[in-house]
Amino acid sequence: MENFTVSKFYAYNGPNFYLNSRAFVFNLSIQNESPLHIYEDAVSKHFPEIKKHKLDDVAELFAVTVRDILKMEIGLYIDKYDVTLDGADFVVAVEHLDEKLSKKCVKIVAEWFNKLTNGEEYDFGKVFIQLQSEFDRTLYGGPTIYSLVEAGFRLNIPVYYLFEENQFQWGYGKKQLRGRSTTFHTDGIKDTEFTMFKDMVGDFLEMCGLPTPNGTNCFEEDEIVAEALKIGFPCVVKPVAGHKGNGVTTGINSEEEVRIAFRKIVDSAKAEGVNFDGALVQTQIFGTDHRLLAVGGKFIAALERVPAYVDGDGVNTIGKLIDIENDLEIRLDNARSPLCKIKKDDNLHEFLHLQNLNIDSIPQQGERIVLRRVANISAGGVSINVTDKIHPTNIKLVEDIARFFTVKCLGIDVLAGDISKPWNEGNFGIIEINAGPGVFMHLAPAYGGSIDVPAKILLSHFEKPINSRIPIIAGNFISNELAAMLNGLLHDINPDIYVGALTSDGIWFNHQFFYKNPEHDQNVKIILRNPQVDFAIFQHTRNDIYDFGLLHQGADIVILDEAHPAEEKVLEDQLLPGGLLIIMEKDTCKIFREGRETDRFYFDGEEEKDKKLVRSIERELERLVYKYE
Repeated sequence: MENFTVSKFYAYNGPNFYLNSRAFVFNLSIQNESPLHIYEDAVSKHFPEIKKHKLDDVAELFAVTVRDILKMEIGLYIDKYDVTLDGADFVVAVEHLDEKLSKKCVKIVAEWFNKLTNGEEYDFGKVFIQLQSEFDRTLYGGPTIYSLVEAGFRLNIPVYYLFEENQFQWGYGKKQLRGRSTTFHTDGIKDTEFTMFKDMVGDFLEMCGLPTPNGTNCFEEDEIVAEALKIGFPCVVKPVAGHKGNGVTTGINSEEEVRIAFRKIVDSAKAEGVNFDGALVQTQIFGTDHRLLAVGGKFIAALERVPAYVDGDGVNTIGKLIDIENDLEIRLDNARSPLCKIKKDDNLHEFLHLQNLNIDSIPQQGERIVLRRVANISAGGVSINVTDKIHPTNIKLVEDIARFFTVKCLGIDVLAGDISKPWNEGNFGIIEINAGPGVFMHLAPAYGGSIDVPAKILLSHFEKPINSRIPIIAGNFISNELAAMLNGLLHDINPDIYVGALTSDGIWFNHQFFYKNPEHDQNVKIILRNPQVDFAIFQHTRNDIYDFGLLHQGADIVILDEAHPAEEKVLEDQLLPGGLLIIMEKDTCKIFREGRETDRFYFDGEEEKDKKLVRSIERELERLVYKYE
């Protein structure tokens, strides 16, 4: 019997009637529930914090359970919820990230509570593991992109997803930053493209007198063997356009090993259906692998990367030791874990074979077995923050290189005998340069302190959170006439200002009609996505609020004209500190700041009302134009 039934699912991408944030909303019908402690005891076994909430009823427990599941046990930046009554049903709203996963979580909680009501067993632990796996495959499941989205939340920088472009946007209008992972619209496309070709980057570094191993890009097997013989062994073979250490073979000491490494790269390109761009053979440089990171042309962080390894105990096989290592919390391999799992793939088996070992070998007590040639975190490598150890001369090297590239984030991979020594006084070589590098490993290294690189990336663009915003007027009724008057006054203040406005007729840019999308939040997004917009004006009626929400967060001026309670509630919540609240009723207009009435005027008819309103806020508009400039 179903005592808990969920229905009427709806997802909002911004503030709405239920929450001042993104929200997943649904109806909850409860029949014949058991005592609260039955559900609370079961849920607290998985989420102990539930006991601290002192919840009043089962409906609220249901909401908190959904919210805590959506946190995925990895501390996702989700907190808000609300429960209200709608007739015999409850309306539940929870802050969320992914609509599809949120709906599934709601249904799972209903199934769980139904089982508890009927005294039946429910293996939530098994279900939750599957949910976590599904989260990893959502837009927010990637460690780097989620860390950047969360940084926006924490810094109060607006962020939302642009579905049509498969990228995120931080900030509004002319202030915006758009991108996916650490590749942004402000990056030079040719510079980004250039960093993908290791042979050309090597030539560039060599031209500049910077330390990089000698190498040649080859397209034929005999050609790469000949080049390897020229530079001498040991050498390295890697794909010229590879990434994350894929296809890299180090420590090559014979012609046959060169041929094997070359064939792997060719076969991999065929299997992936991509063009073979060549294989690079380079002089082997000895030292520890490091990722040096520049943001906005400035050195930010240094990370030492050690190849995956296990330490023997004299009892377990290498395979079992890998399993034990992979079971550690630090290797959960999700959006918040510092390390990836160690995969028992062909590269691992081959590297063990070179050491006269295999997966069934039993290392002695304390014997360290290195499992891979490469130290990449994605290949199971271990990360160590060494930002405080890098020599100033090496910091200058990073910044010198970064100045040549118009990219927000630049990762420079080097091998160094000792990163605390100047590059020109020791064993040091630049292996490759990466535009759009992963940064979560700096935020959560396996060892050493955290460097909040995501925040540094956003602040390198905005400098301060307020710089992510443009001035916004929001009201429940913005007529075309009022929008035109506001547009005209703004151009009197600054003739170059570009105004985006949304009225009941649709979108206007500098009071030239553009388009009306049938979905209200899409109209808002079109205005905020336009990188020319300096000032935005939005009409949000109660139907818009119920059906779509606002999308944008915050408004400097809120205009309530004979407002419906839903319009009044939601729009007043958006008023930013120090903003103006304008309330118009019948023939009277009252203007408030910080809850105190600062002005009042009377009007006779719509035309007079609009004219007097515009005159009364002229100074405020001028202040806003220069405040956000």
